[in-house]
Amino acid sequence: MANINSIIIDDNELDRIAIESYLEKYSFIRLLGSFANPIECLELIQNADIQLAFLDIDMPYLNGLEFLNSLKNPPLCIFITSYAEYALESYESHAFDFLLKPAKADRLERAVLRAREYLDIQNKAKLYDVQFVGDYLTIKESYNLIQLKVSDIIYLEALKDYTKVITRAKTYLTLCSLKNFFEKLPGDRFLRIHRSFAVAINQIRKMEQNELLLDNLRLPVGKTFRSEINKALLNNIQ
Repeated sequence: MANINSIIIDDNELDRIAIESYLEKYSFIRLLGSFANPIECLELIQNADIQLAFLDIDMPYLNGLEFLNSLKNPPLCIFITSYAEYALESYESHAFDFLLKPAKADRLERAVLRAREYLDIQNKAKLYDVQFVGDYLTIKESYNLIQLKVSDIIYLEALKDYTKVITRAKTYLTLCSLKNFFEKLPGDRFLRIHRSFAVAINQIRKMEQNELLLDNLRLPVGKTFRSEINKALLNNIQ
């Protein structure tokens, strides 16, 4: 895809420099500016097509959440902050991702690559839709209709407004939120394990610390979903 026009807003100069340094490895990131507070970037964001923002929250004059909520057409936003307590509020403000400082390179990479994938989907401007009939899904990708068995699904991944459907053979995209997608699947066969993931229960092998092991995959586990995962694991053993 084309370059992604991006900005950094953080009142801590050292943190800004660190993020700038991390982003240098991604040739598709076009950094248009790095600012100490949201006020400094208002002219740029009004006159340029900013697609991705790396944004601190606790800043003078205007915090990151207030800034994002003030924009009529906000860019994708990856919050990078020192305060974990802002996580829920950030997602209520439609943040794309939330990282705690100091941002680790591998965690930032996952956020950046997910953002690129999402923007790439938008740029293709294809229609993705899904219909549920019995044990089958009919997925519409552009002008193609694909029939897929529910039993072929390994896991689902949220990508903002889209849901990725992962099977052994292929990955599909649907214009349906993970919440809505999950509600239409058989409740005894799928399990929500994270804000961004749901898995087929028969694919689960075990849980190790904060990860769920499938055959050849590891997926993150959200704290609020751990009790339901433990129940599912116990039922599988019985």
